[in-house]
Amino acid sequence: MKFGKPICTVALAAMALSTACSSSNNDLETIPVATLVGRYAVNVGAGVSEIVAYHAESRSVFITVDSSTTPSSFQRISLRGLTSMPSGAGIANPVTASNLESGVVVSVATHVNGTTFTAGGVQALAISGNLLAIAVQSNPKTSNGVVAFYRLDAQGNATYLKKVTVGSLPDGASFTPDGSKLVVANEGELSATFTTDGIDPLGTISIIAITNGTPADTATTLDFTAFNVGGTRASELPTGVRIGRAAATVAQDIEPEFVSIRADGTKAYVTLQENNAVAMVDLATNSIERIFPMGYQDHSLAAKALAPSDQAPTTAPFVLKSYPNLLGIYMPDGIASFTANGTSYFITANEGDDRDDFLGTASAETARVSTLSLDSTAFPSATALELARLTVFKTMGLNSSNQFTKLYALGGRSFSIYNATTGTQIYDSGSDLEQRTYTTIPGALLSKSSVVGRLDNKGTEPESVIVGQINGKAYAFVALERASAILMYDLSDPTAPKFIQWFQNTTDMANGDIAPEGLNFVPAAQSPTGYALLIVGNEGSGTVAVWEIK
Repeated sequence: MKFGKPICTVALAAMALSTACSSSNNDLETIPVATLVGRYAVNVGAGVSEIVAYHAESRSVFITVDSSTTPSSFQRISLRGLTSMPSGAGIANPVTASNLESGVVVSVATHVNGTTFTAGGVQALAISGNLLAIAVQSNPKTSNGVVAFYRLDAQGNATYLKKVTVGSLPDGASFTPDGSKLVVANEGELSATFTTDGIDPLGTISIIAITNGTPADTATTLDFTAFNVGGTRASELPTGVRIGRAAATVAQDIEPEFVSIRADGTKAYVTLQENNAVAMVDLATNSIERIFPMGYQDHSLAAKALAPSDQAPTTAPFVLKSYPNLLGIYMPDGIASFTANGTSYFITANEGDDRDDFLGTASAETARVSTLSLDSTAFPSATALELARLTVFKTMGLNSSNQFTKLYALGGRSFSIYNATTGTQIYDSGSDLEQRTYTTIPGALLSKSSVVGRLDNKGTEPESVIVGQINGKAYAFVALERASAILMYDLSDPTAPKFIQWFQNTTDMANGDIAPEGLNFVPAAQSPTGYALLIVGNEGSGTVAVWEIK
């Protein structure tokens, strides 16, 4: 990658590697570098800190807490004592450090439980000004969930205000930039016992109006019934929108996952992960404006090569290969909006997903290629052998003879950028994330099951993405769940993002920060250190990592 300047490799906390360096030469561009400056690891364990949000006035991070001992809760982590560090220095003992002060764990369940609602777990949280919103699923999860609202004071203490009913399984939430609305993605996931009870609630999007910092008592909840067969908008449903369960209506099958809102507050973009689509919501009319199909990753192209087997050698680099008739279904999870040169875009983390947990063995959506009957012309024996262990959808790509002429893998193993008005893809990272993973991390990490063991599934699993401004430039941060790493890209030209830095904080995929999930970007003006921060909630380790970027 050419930046018109030398590229430095700097060892940061534990395993953080940077491919950028600063220069005092005014003729050369200064490239920002991330340094680990804060970490919270008191309540280590899954179910803690999956989602994070920042409260500027109190200099606090709020995290979801949904462990077995403290279910349906949240916690405040103070950043008031955080100080800047020299680039590349980082904190001492980074994989075990816990230098951030934690506050009490607040039980949301005690506030929202009643005769008509029982909390089943917290799914998301968002902050606008001094208003904190917590998305809470019901028990059972197929019933309507709620959003619990709290008022935050200057110290970050939370006072409960009210709960507002939303759709089934609220899984993502985002405020408009002016704080006038909260948009909630309600996944409407199949019942955990679907094979016996057949319950499949509607996927919906809820919009809660906020007036002078006070939420409305009721939400406007949008569903997709108009797109059902015979519905008033059935003709508007693009053919590329995946309806995975044959017996389901469109409205049942659609599962809203994550929300991002355009900078001008006019549109919300909601990932429909299992459906390989993004819904655009008009926030002036509170209506679903259109649905964008995400398309397919063409793994026949050299730029979109992949490593398809978990039996790959554990020495770097893995060999990435392209395969004719092999496609990836993007199925984005995280999404972020940004503007460049006056044009609005959104960027997606193309994780992939399926419903095998709910559909059971007999009707599962996916299978290894080795168990399928392949068309020998499309997949010669040598190719079939190489792809044998790859997991694909078994409901797509069949010809009239019930042989597969195309194979559809889970996820794009990439991030993509789209024009936010037309939904047209203008960039896809292709094999870049996998290539950088398999050539950056040492063999000790490469050999771990969370890396090599996922090659036959969704690769590094790009989980989430966020965009932040640093020195007037937009940068994307892409979290790789399985590689436990973050990659930073310069978005100055959205059609050709430039890789800047890889950073992670683990030496063994067991200690340190594992499986990044929630990302929150803090601009320099709101940061206690005076520089931009990236706050990462690590689902696997139950930790919070704070990276300073300067």
